Amino acid sequence: MDKDLTLTLGKVLGELYEIQKQQGISKVDNGHIYGLLNGFEEALMKEFGNLNFINKEEVDVVFRYFSPYIEAGTETDELPPFDNMRAQMEKHGMDQDQFITILRYLNASDRLNVDVNQLGNFELTSGNGNG
Repeated sequence: MDKDLTLTLGKVLGELYEIQKQQGISKVDNGHIYGLLNGFEEALMKEFGNLNFINKEEVDVVFRYFSPYIEAGTETDELPPFDNMRAQMEKHGMDQDQFITILRYLNASDRLNVDVNQLGNFELTSGNGNG
């Protein structure tokens, strides 16, 4: 990401976090907010260092994989084991984090009704602890 864009977005996020803090919503500590507002590389990297771009083709791969189960009305507990699903996604160059993120996206978009939490204990992303 361009340095000026990163600094600008950091300041905007810092301001948003500051407003949230004033509303009683603490997502990050004061040091992180200060770092974002003042362009500290450590804070900016914590926020933007793990950004992932997931393209439409990757989303389509996951959706097509689950299409037969959706059409058959398969319950989550009747799906293949997670390791089998993950192996299929790896054949398409997709790692576990991408797969889980896409599943959650499809679920949030009401395009897929798979309870990711029943497949295992997954964090939304592996790298960013902010949210």
